[in-house]
Amino acid sequence: MNLLKSIAAALIIALVAALLIAIQQYRVIALEGQVTVQTRAAKDATEANTESLKTITTLQAEAKRNANYLADLQQRLKASEDKARQARKDFENLKRKSPAVRKWADQPLPDGLRGQPAASAGKDIGGKAGSAGNGAVRTGQRQR
Repeated sequence: MNLLKSIAAALIIALVAALLIAIQQYRVIALEGQVTVQTRAAKDATEANTESLKTITTLQAEAKRNANYLADLQQRLKASEDKARQARKDFENLKRKSPAVRKWADQPLPDGLRGQPAASAGKDIGGKAGSAGNGAVRTGQRQR
């Protein structure tokens, strides 16, 4: 009977050991699955981050191009304003020095240029419909 008890005890110990090994194996498989999921998530996040960095770089380059373009436009605008200011000054000097130019500048403007809509259905000389048409007034002339 002693032998039978020993065999039964050994069998119970073997079953408990097999059960513990199976539980540990299940945990290992579950942890490997979690590691795989976490690795995939980290890879996806890294790829998304790389794509975001590319987008940021592209947008920064575009912003720099826009800033350069704006600076160029501002420089051109200033140059145009300077030319217009100089042309105005030259015209004023010419009017002051030349009786013929002074006489021409003192003439009344044609009907379509006096700041009133011409008979052409509300179009100014630039052909833009609905504009006020009051931008073309000679120096020294009053609008009527």
